[in-house]
Amino acid sequence: MTRKIAVIRHGIKHGAIITYIDTHHLPDTNPFILWDHYLSNNQSHNELDFHGHSGIDAVSYPVVGSIQSNDSINGKDHIQTGDIHLTTCGHGIVHKSLMKPHHGVAEAFQMWTASPSGKKGEMATPSSIHIASEKLPLIESTHATTKVLIGQYYDVESPVKHNCNIIYLDIIVTSYGSWTFTPPETHVAGFIYLRSGQAYIANNQLHPNQMGIFSHSQLPITVTTTNHSARFFIALGEPLNQQLITKEGSVHSSTNNLHIALENIQQIIKQLQPIGEAHK
Repeated sequence: MTRKIAVIRHGIKHGAIITYIDTHHLPDTNPFILWDHYLSNNQSHNELDFHGHSGIDAVSYPVVGSIQSNDSINGKDHIQTGDIHLTTCGHGIVHKSLMKPHHGVAEAFQMWTASPSGKKGEMATPSSIHIASEKLPLIESTHATTKVLIGQYYDVESPVKHNCNIIYLDIIVTSYGSWTFTPPETHVAGFIYLRSGQAYIANNQLHPNQMGIFSHSQLPITVTTTNHSARFFIALGEPLNQQLITKEGSVHSSTNNLHIALENIQQIIKQLQPIGEAHK
């Protein structure tokens, strides 16, 4: 027996970004509330101006090119190819980001989870951590290579500490190969996303840029390939037992917390905007 896919998502394209999780998916994907695939094949730098977030833990993972980030926590940071950058947005942050291509191509993945309710989660003091690619564990087996971005894979643990109980893996499987993993019993929610190649899971075939949202289950996960190798991501987590109220890049467990955080964000934007204008 293996874990099944409940629905396959093809995503909705907005310019260079394809987004895969909508609000009505949250009962199935909780604690995951966003998965975006950014891909640009032109030479230009792609910049998002100052904007705010709160109540989420946001993970940035560039796989081609890099990300120049500027936030109200630590200022500027340069996220290189293969690095992991985790931002706990807490009671409100403001940031802007710039995708820098490599030989004309820029590609990155953005994953958000809701933060646990309370002052130690959704209303915590904002913080961030940046882990270089070479510090992330890489596990090689006969048919597969697994990079442990967040959480624990068998007895190997990522140095990235996340507020939610999640596992986030970047996996490459050779042609005519297989990959199997039995997650902890708590990690009943999650998804698989195929970046390249072809993959098969529980009688479903996945094509590039497709997301398979798992049915809630404690069963193991088995992914196989045929004459094409595959690179895919798997995210698994323990659902949060709380309301998820979303608005303008913020997610909170109560309207009161949401209101406080949005006010905080507006105050930060007022303080940072002159800095942003000065650097244009």
